[in-house]
Amino acid sequence: MARFARVDTLVGNTGAPDGIYIGTAGIFTKDDGPRFAVAVAETCGVEKVKCENDVMNVIASATAEDRCVAGVCGTGMIIYAKEPDRVTRLGGWGYLLEHGGSGYAIGRDVIRAAVGESEGTSAATALTPLVERKAGMALERLVLEVYRRESAYVASFAPLAFEADAADDTVANEIIVRNVRVFAGMLNHAASAHDCGDTVVVSGGIASNARFSELLRRELKDGLRLVVPTHSQVLGACFNCARLCGVDSPTIRERLVMEYGKC
Repeated sequence: MARFARVDTLVGNTGAPDGIYIGTAGIFTKDDGPRFAVAVAETCGVEKVKCENDVMNVIASATAEDRCVAGVCGTGMIIYAKEPDRVTRLGGWGYLLEHGGSGYAIGRDVIRAAVGESEGTSAATALTPLVERKAGMALERLVLEVYRRESAYVASFAPLAFEADAADDTVANEIIVRNVRVFAGMLNHAASAHDCGDTVVVSGGIASNARFSELLRRELKDGLRLVVPTHSQVLGACFNCARLCGVDSPTIRERLVMEYGKC
């Protein structure tokens, strides 16, 4: 019961809703969503409940199509192939198993480039002073700090690649292009291997970077259309809930955009 305390409180404050839609991280297998939905329905006394992975919020915030490829690129990176009757996950297995394309991978490459320059084993780069300034410590200490911290700390160095790239730093440009190609390669594979149509929706702190999305468009296969959501995931969840309750319409969507579009 405690797990659904917030949902239960919401129901108590607003009266019995027509339905509850939950788009959340942690739902991976085909059985997770229905199992969670049953538990929420029983706890809250609501008949219409649907639980899905939070990527469905991203998709709904950008397109009403039943088919698309969706990619999330922030600290981590994951791809989903959305077909009319199923959603298939590709990647997203964590920084120890990924090939690149994430904020963590870019941040790691940034730190690696700075360390390499200090050793004389790689090219000179404007990244080195940027890394030391952000870290507030010498590279020798930073290397130890990296192993003490979580992956998000390494990913926090990713913006330095875009800063140095804007100043025409060759090493930074190579880092960004290499990781864009990994991400694009997975998106292209998902589109080719599944019945996903031609829409590619990308979201996340890295994917929404203008430079990253510009390069990504160039790497996508001909015919694929890149969409970067301008609405929030909260709004996407609202659209999904309206669909679940059978009240989805242009008028309802306009009202939801007015209410939650700035969330």
